[in-house]
Amino acid sequence: MGDFETMDLERLIGEFEEQQRTFQNINKLLREIFKLDKNRNENLPKIRQAISKLKDVANSVQMVETSAHNLTKWISQYESEVTNAEEEIRKQFGAKLEKELGKLGLSLSGQYPELKAGLFTIELDFDKWKATLWYGPKQEHLVQCPLSVSKIAHQLEKERQQLGSRLPENQLLEKIGEAYYRVVGMKRGENAPIIGENAPIIRVLAELSYLLQSPDFLQDPKRENYRSYSRADFSYDLFRIQRFQKEAHSLSQIQLTIATLTHTKRRSDFLWVPYDEHGKGTAYSHLKFEKV
Repeated sequence: MGDFETMDLERLIGEFEEQQRTFQNINKLLREIFKLDKNRNENLPKIRQAISKLKDVANSVQMVETSAHNLTKWISQYESEVTNAEEEIRKQFGAKLEKELGKLGLSLSGQYPELKAGLFTIELDFDKWKATLWYGPKQEHLVQCPLSVSKIAHQLEKERQQLGSRLPENQLLEKIGEAYYRVVGMKRGENAPIIGENAPIIRVLAELSYLLQSPDFLQDPKRENYRSYSRADFSYDLFRIQRFQKEAHSLSQIQLTIATLTHTKRRSDFLWVPYDEHGKGTAYSHLKFEKV
């Protein structure tokens, strides 16, 4: 066999091996779509990805005419079904989420893509099939989760249960007072409490975060011993304290200073705090602690 014939045969073998791998890939993608389609609504993003890959493979291979036609026709029909399913989910999503959150005692309001539920904002992204949960009117980012009614409701309840220090209000008030005195004391270079002086609210947050750490962290301040205490946690605790001060007539009082336009330019200068359970609130820049 001459060199030309050998090269020609090797080329043919290579072409058919490539075709074989391509058909195996097509078969794999079809089986993957078949499996995902059993729970279409939950798997729409993955189905979209598989369809995209399948279209690329189908366009790059030379197949028997009948098979190629059947595959192209099926992809077009199935893609249309997926699009219709997505549209139907969009229409029903809000109503289903409202019903699910109602079981948790939360009412839903707003319009796509931003819905409100108590102190939280739910940002929906139907293109990426994800939901982003925020504390307040998109003040503090909490978490991202799949665009699923049950998963959003579960995650929202989890965030609600974990929010704040979860200390009793009287103990929390003492801790905030201690954090306040640490800030104003450091500001003046003194250890004695300074009565009636405003302290930057974010500085108080930093000190309070330290004061809330466990004895394990104070003895060995490594990552696994650290207890997270975020801006959202402090905001919610201040909301609790303001309500507690009105109801319990506490002898210790925390006063918040509304942030000016200058202070709201940087997140390091202000903190949003709600004044009701429906997510209405104000940005504050300073905090003052006093004994009445």
